[in-house]
Amino acid sequence: MSSRALRRLQKEQLPDIAPKKDQDSDEEVVDSEEEEEAQAKPIKQINPFDLLNGDDDDVAEEEEEEEQEEETAEETKKPEPVIEKSFNNTKKNKKKNKKKNNKNDNHNTSTDDMSMKELDRVLKQLGKTSSKATKGNQNLNTEERRQLLAVNYRHLDAQAEMKRLFGSHVVNSENRASQGRVLKKSKFTTPKSDWPPYKRHGLSMEVVETKDGITYYAFRHSEQYQEVQMEFLRAIATHNPEALLFLTRRHPYHVDSLLQLSEIAKHSGDWTAAGDFIERALYACERALHPQFSLGTGTARLSYKRSENRSFFLAVFRHIQFLTRRGCWKTAFEFNKLLFSLDPVSDPLGALLSLDYHALSAKDYEYVVKMQSEWKTDGHLYPVELADMPNFAYSAAYARFKMSEKSKNSEDVVQGTKMMKEAIQKYPLVYCRLLEKLGEPEADEIVQLTQYIPNEYMDIMQLSYIERTFEMWKEPEVLEWLKSVGSSTLPVVVNQPQKIQQKLLCDEKENVPLSVCRYIVLIDIQKLLSYLPSSVTSSSYQMYDPLPPADSETMYDIDERASFGSGAASYLGGAPTDPQSLVNMMRNLLTGNRLPPGSQEEVQRLLVELERLRTENANQAPGAFPDDGSQDDEYPELVQEMRDAAAEEGEQDEDDDLGHIEHEM
Repeated sequence: MSSRALRRLQKEQLPDIAPKKDQDSDEEVVDSEEEEEAQAKPIKQINPFDLLNGDDDDVAEEEEEEEQEEETAEETKKPEPVIEKSFNNTKKNKKKNKKKNNKNDNHNTSTDDMSMKELDRVLKQLGKTSSKATKGNQNLNTEERRQLLAVNYRHLDAQAEMKRLFGSHVVNSENRASQGRVLKKSKFTTPKSDWPPYKRHGLSMEVVETKDGITYYAFRHSEQYQEVQMEFLRAIATHNPEALLFLTRRHPYHVDSLLQLSEIAKHSGDWTAAGDFIERALYACERALHPQFSLGTGTARLSYKRSENRSFFLAVFRHIQFLTRRGCWKTAFEFNKLLFSLDPVSDPLGALLSLDYHALSAKDYEYVVKMQSEWKTDGHLYPVELADMPNFAYSAAYARFKMSEKSKNSEDVVQGTKMMKEAIQKYPLVYCRLLEKLGEPEADEIVQLTQYIPNEYMDIMQLSYIERTFEMWKEPEVLEWLKSVGSSTLPVVVNQPQKIQQKLLCDEKENVPLSVCRYIVLIDIQKLLSYLPSSVTSSSYQMYDPLPPADSETMYDIDERASFGSGAASYLGGAPTDPQSLVNMMRNLLTGNRLPPGSQEEVQRLLVELERLRTENANQAPGAFPDDGSQDDEYPELVQEMRDAAAEEGEQDEDDDLGHIEHEM
């Protein structure tokens, strides 16, 4: 290689070597400068009081470090433009730090200005509000309450319980004998083959609100359903059961009409038809339920104030009555639990007064003991502790004793005896009345105990429990145990009467609540009717909505719609329900030659049948149609006017036939 080529190669390698040296020298200079700055910076002294507010500074420092790491990463990728961004970001970070420091300073000055007493007072108020909120949430929606209110859908099937009681062969044979139309399967009832086909008629359900894990629902009436409801109210005003039957033929799943017809059938002694009407009403309500309405969670609620909801309450209550007559105790207990879970705070139909009875009848003794020990009320209608209610005090002791028979555990016997002693000490007259009801000789201490007669509300609770449950105490082992505990406890009660409770330990202890009055009206215990206050007996009410609450609510104005439909259009849907409109319709049909001559005889037979029914029911006043004190004289006039109209139409047809014959001749 020539010298000229060597020199050319050295010149080409010089630019590659020079920058490396410059970079190394620059890095050495930077490192030396950083070490000098570190040595020149004085060591900052740490203030111990700054450690109290060190969390915010640590967070700020961590954020700055993260931002700086991101900036250095970007600098390695794009050296030149990132330098300007980092310069701007440092300015922004300084501004942010200044703002944070100002906020902290303001917060510190505001807290420093407060005295220790003021700070303690604020903390106490916050603690009280938080504790109240947590207590309220716990009382309304705890796991224990949800378990006590949860409904098992499998136990709502009365048909399945009938099969367990009487055998599937017997029940299935009856079902095969009545095969026909098949309706959609129901959780509440077993649809009958002779029921009319179901069509949506305007009844639905909506979600009102969800609060503290509890969802509140409400039934809703469409425009079509509202019209049928107005027609139903006018039919009720006529006090004519035929108007209701006519309405039900056109609207077979109108709930209030079915409830009213059930009451009429019950008073006439037709319990089969009465129960069938109730099951059909329940079926209509179930088909209208919201998809999210679940009774298995124990968090679904309905307000009794809403008039559209009350039909479902009443249908469930009356269904429980028919289930007990059939001996379906497990199903009745589950429906009783369902009724209580709909509104456990206000309990509008007194479901808590019969819950223990149905649980004992279903032999679910563990539920009674658990309910008595864990359930707490708000103390308004009932005592806070269910042990202070006579029905649960005696039922829980009874359940403990029955549990001991199964478990053969002496501890259950001791616990049950202890609970029975406490119940007799609180309510000794319940024990004495039970012995009297069972035909046993009365206790010697009954004379001394008569001076501790309970007030009306307490007496209703005790009498209701005795009339319902006295059959359970007839078992020889139970009766012997009861008498042995009572004979040793009554002398103690006479000597220490301060434990006797003559009034319930609740806010409404002096008066009979309206919910308990509804319970008395609906229940089939005649002895309780005398306890109804004069405010109830002096007022008139209908059995499809007995004793509605004073603060009742509805989604539409019933009075406005009633006045709207009372004019020329006195009936909706083309079918009249009041007598005068019915007469006008029949006259139009007869005088207008709208009926063939042969159907006049059928009309005459119908009028005779109506007259016969009116004569038979002249002295009856079913609970479904309370008598308002005035005798209704519209039916004789109605029948006479319809007969006259039919006779006039017959004469007119004869004249027309004669004229037609003369014309042909």
